[in-house]
Amino acid sequence: MNSTQNRDERTVTLDHQTSPTLGAVLKAARRRIGVTQTQLADLSSVSVRTIRDLELDLTQNPRRETLRLLLDGLRLTGVQRARVEEAAAGPSTRDIPADSPAPPPAVLEPTIGRERDIEALMGLIKFGGHRLIRVVGMAGVGKSRLIQEVAGAMDASAQMPVVWAEPEGGPAGKPADRLQAHIAALLRGDSELGYLATAFGTNDILLVVPDVTMSPGTQAALRRLLVRCRGLHVLYEAREGSKWGAGTDYPVFPLSVADRSVGPTGRESAVSPALQLMLSRCSSLEREALVDSRIMAVLAGICQSLDGIPQAIEAAAAWLLLYSPDQLLSLARRNPIKLATPPGNDTADLRAVLGASIKSLHPRDADVLRQLAAHSLPWTMAQAFASPEQVGDSALSAIHLLCTRGLVRPANWDAGGTPRFTVLNLVRHLLAERAAPATPALESRGPLRWQSPASVESPSYAA
Repeated sequence: MNSTQNRDERTVTLDHQTSPTLGAVLKAARRRIGVTQTQLADLSSVSVRTIRDLELDLTQNPRRETLRLLLDGLRLTGVQRARVEEAAAGPSTRDIPADSPAPPPAVLEPTIGRERDIEALMGLIKFGGHRLIRVVGMAGVGKSRLIQEVAGAMDASAQMPVVWAEPEGGPAGKPADRLQAHIAALLRGDSELGYLATAFGTNDILLVVPDVTMSPGTQAALRRLLVRCRGLHVLYEAREGSKWGAGTDYPVFPLSVADRSVGPTGRESAVSPALQLMLSRCSSLEREALVDSRIMAVLAGICQSLDGIPQAIEAAAAWLLLYSPDQLLSLARRNPIKLATPPGNDTADLRAVLGASIKSLHPRDADVLRQLAAHSLPWTMAQAFASPEQVGDSALSAIHLLCTRGLVRPANWDAGGTPRFTVLNLVRHLLAERAAPATPALESRGPLRWQSPASVESPSYAA
């Protein structure tokens, strides 16, 4: 049996000739947001004639820039954007392993505030040439939801088959198929890669690995598999970037708590992504309360106290069954960490996660965090350090590490474009809790004077 016959037995070809045309998909997307061709032309900077020809399928292969402008004008993201791109690509075939699992699990709730992250990750996979991508960030920030959305969008685009890894070898209650069993062995650090290398071959395939802590052996095995399978791409989540230096880290930060965002009409709205998430979880509030500007301001204050962390916001929304919004805001200001765990649920304790992240820091980095936490307002590098000369590689590395761990996040940039950062409010409260009784409460101090590693004593963050 020759190699061509072997490959035919390993793969299944999916024909997409029955897919809707680009014109039909564009027209449906335009009507979904309720705009005319003329209005879409204003939103996208694409001429009315071009839009008309596309919707009538008189133009089959639009330029990439034209398609991008239309997608931006239609405010399409995620799966919807991928479907238009699939229609623009035209009929295609793709090869996937014959025993590959079902498509990635569907996202059952709307993904809020992650449109740019979804688009950026899809761009890294499809156009950036990045083959090993780690989605890094603190627990509760929404990494799992994000990669699930990206996997669904990639699968819908039909440009790259998606294999959703099951860490235990298969879904609960179901026997593992051969492909999943070998993937599970790989995630355990098993160096036997022959079957996977044969199954994936040189085809373009995206392997998505959700919520798995990879050991150095697993990461080494993945790199060997990537060398053997030139079309393989791997997307997985991690708490921090790899110390091995291979691959691309994509940091995910909490949702913005800024009071400005752009809605589907292109107009500015006073509802931040964090507040949008809170409102989507406020089923216990009366409808009238959700249009009261004072209540909206209270809910926005709660989101700010919780740093825009999705898990913390969802936990706080659960407390609304027991507290009024005003009571909840008062509690958020006194003890925001309490709200980060929903009533009767100890499995989602951000206190333990943040405490473990702080405890694992190098003494030098932990001291930097403690000193930066003294700044109650967002700070620039110039404000954080006593002099420009002190912003050296060690200082920048420390802040970069604190950002990837989720303990420090970028804040809004000022008018001049200078990056600003802030220590999470939850982290500041946790540090204040763990400070020695004789230590005064954290308050705003002057610029941080960078100390050499040898002069820094290890602070005590014992629980």
